[in-house]
Parts: sequence; structure tokens; C-alpha cells
Amino acid sequence: MRYSIYDLSRWGVLTALALALSVTETLFFPSALFPVPGMRMGLANIVTLLSIYLFGAVPTMLIVLIRCLATFAFGGNLTSFLFSLAGGFLSLFFMLLLRNRRVFSLFGVSVGGSAAHNIGQILIACLLVRSWAILSYLPVLLLISIVTGLLIAALSAPVYKAVGAIRPGGES
Repeated sequence: MRYSIYDLSRWGVLTALALALSVTETLFFPSALFPVPGMRMGLANIVTLLSIYLFGAVPTMLIVLIRCLATFAFGGNLTSFLFSLAGGFLSLFFMLLLRNRRVFSLFGVSVGGSAAHNIGQILIACLLVRSWAILSYLPVLLLISIVTGLLIAALSAPVYKAVGAIRPGGES
């Protein structure tokens, strides 16, 4: 499928926005502020959620991949890259599944994506430390994913509504 310059530029802007949100979250919301080690709000997932609804699977996959690679290139380490990639792609996969079922709202899709992101990161942690004991941390992360998923959806909903209303041929 061929994409127009207009499409590519919109995806580029969203990729830059996802990277900016990720860096901003790291700078202004250090993990020391949160009660659970490794917890983040996942502000870059606003872009992922919006992109799934506005553009579909392939552009969103590229946005997630480029964001993960760029974050790694700008000072990340290999471990954080693996966590980001695993969480990002498992989250994307589940959000696409939930969205395509058409029984979940933007909020349900976001919470599902947040939970899948945590599952992906826990699986990578299990592989890295070669122990399944880390799975005991998963219930706490899944409870937190409800809160963060709802927050991301609440931040995304007005943007989606505004962009969907002005997008030519967009789903409103």
C-alpha cells in the first residue's frame, strides 16, 4: 500500500510527540515519585492509543518501533529498550484485538493495553533474571494498569474526539 506525504508527515509528528511525552515523563515524573518500583504513567501510550483509532495497525506499529529505537538511541540502555519494545508491542497487539472486537470503549482498550504492557515487561524480566518468581509482582502491576489505562484514555478521549471530527473521512 502506498502512503501519501500527508500520511507520512502525520505519523512523523505523532512519533515525535510520543518521544517527547516519553522523555518528558522521565524528566518530570521520576520513578521515585511512585510507590511501586518501575511504575510509570505511560504518557507515550496516548499517541499509541490515538494512532490505533485514527490510522490502524501498520502506522501504529511503526510509531511504536521508532519511538522505542529513538528512546534507546538518545540515552537508553539495552535492558530498558527490551522492556519498552516488549511492553509496547504486546500492548499494541492487545489494543488492536480489543478495538477490533468493537465491544470495548476507548477506555477498555486503553486499560487492556496498559495491562498487556505490564505483562510484556514482566515476561522480559523473567527471561532476563531467569526466574518466574517475578510473576508475583504482576498482580500489583495489573491493579495499577487499571488506573494508568483509565488516565491515558481520559487524556486521549478529547483529542480523539477533536481530531476525529475534523479528519476527512474519519471515524467519529
